[in-house]
Amino acid sequence: MGTVAVGFRLGWDRKGRQATVVLTRAGVLHHSSGLLGLPPRPSRPQAPAAPDPHPVPRQAATLRRVYAGLVHQGYGRELIPPVCVRLDTDEHPLHPRPWGEHAPRAHPELIAEFTGAAPAGPGTLDDALSTFYAAIGLVPRPRTALPPGPAGIPPAVRQALTTLADGHTLASRPRRGAGWTVTGAGVRLHAGAVGEDLTHREVAELQAALTAWLRHQRRPGTGAGAR
Repeated sequence: MGTVAVGFRLGWDRKGRQATVVLTRAGVLHHSSGLLGLPPRPSRPQAPAAPDPHPVPRQAATLRRVYAGLVHQGYGRELIPPVCVRLDTDEHPLHPRPWGEHAPRAHPELIAEFTGAAPAGPGTLDDALSTFYAAIGLVPRPRTALPPGPAGIPPAVRQALTTLADGHTLASRPRRGAGWTVTGAGVRLHAGAVGEDLTHREVAELQAALTAWLRHQRRPGTGAGAR
């Protein structure tokens, strides 16, 4: 019968480590980690809180947080970009009270099939989760509607506002180990494992500098405008 899963694998080149996280249709989060080039070591899966009438959306929110957290730690390379795949492996059945002695067992075969079946190529976590929801016949919770704002706000900014209002994290795409993460609580710049939170004033100064740079680039004869 098999199952449907969504997940990713990230690498930390400087430390030679990898981390894989997979969410199944039963709402179970599977984790594995280890050294690059070696078989990963599976951890005990994370079962949904019981009883939970909506385990998958809650676990999907956890998947988002785990992704952002790994990037924040230094896992800056997408070895397997976020993707949804169908697997032949059957999930271990969940106990009605999946904790203690009834907690789910590690399932290395499921993670191995996911990594083998995941296609190469770029992908985003939003797209992968949308495909996952469609594959399991689940309608995702509508995103928080924002009240009408001032005219002239770019669509990308309004989309980012909606993401923050939903309690999710905005993050740069992993590359070269450097990037940024933005949450409702603050802004953080990071380079590999090193990072620093910005104060409100520093965020405002950075925004002003970046806005000035973008406008400067659009001037004829300078930067991108010259190309």
